[in-house]
Amino acid sequence: MSSEALALIPKLSRPSDLVYGIVKRRIILNELTPETVLTELGLAHEIGCSQGPIREALLRLQEDGLVVRSGRRTIVTRLTAEEADEMLALRRRIETRGALKAALHADGRALDDLRDILATMKEAAALGDEYRVIEADKDFHLALFRLSGLDALGQILARCIMHSNRYKLWAPEHRRPLIETARRHDILYERLAAGDGSGLAAALGSHIDTIVLQGGDEVAA
Repeated sequence: MSSEALALIPKLSRPSDLVYGIVKRRIILNELTPETVLTELGLAHEIGCSQGPIREALLRLQEDGLVVRSGRRTIVTRLTAEEADEMLALRRRIETRGALKAALHADGRALDDLRDILATMKEAAALGDEYRVIEADKDFHLALFRLSGLDALGQILARCIMHSNRYKLWAPEHRRPLIETARRHDILYERLAAGDGSGLAAALGSHIDTIVLQGGDEVAA
């Protein structure tokens, strides 16, 4: 089994979880570029497992919208600026509306959890671990949104976050230093802790609007 696979074993219990984590990471970081063809046999040989877990993992990745499967043929999904813009617009609508409700339910435990996620994000940024920053960013936004109680929208938001981050990494000019990306979340935490729903909604709107800027401007999560 590869060293990459072994490194994930403590965090994951099932072989398909292991495969899913490895392939998802490679797609998000664009080590597996858009329209790359994946085969169950090839991945099984590379990762060092049977084809069963590979098949399960690819089905999960298809649900995420990261791959498209047709029979035994699997292709990494394309990335376009138009799709990224639509994802960001939907994400903005969902998160800003959720902010008003989230601020009403931010108790001490929720704030502690968000503070821990933010600390993890900053630690990962200091270590230069781009993928951990991305995962912590996703965890932060989803934990914040869960406070809204709009549970049916959670999976939609998760997918929007994942694909907007993937697009950002696909276009190298769309990046800021990782520590700056992490610190951009401080204002969100502060508005939530203050119980300022309208202020949180405004801060989230600005945060999302500046993930991808037009022209030659810089982009960050």
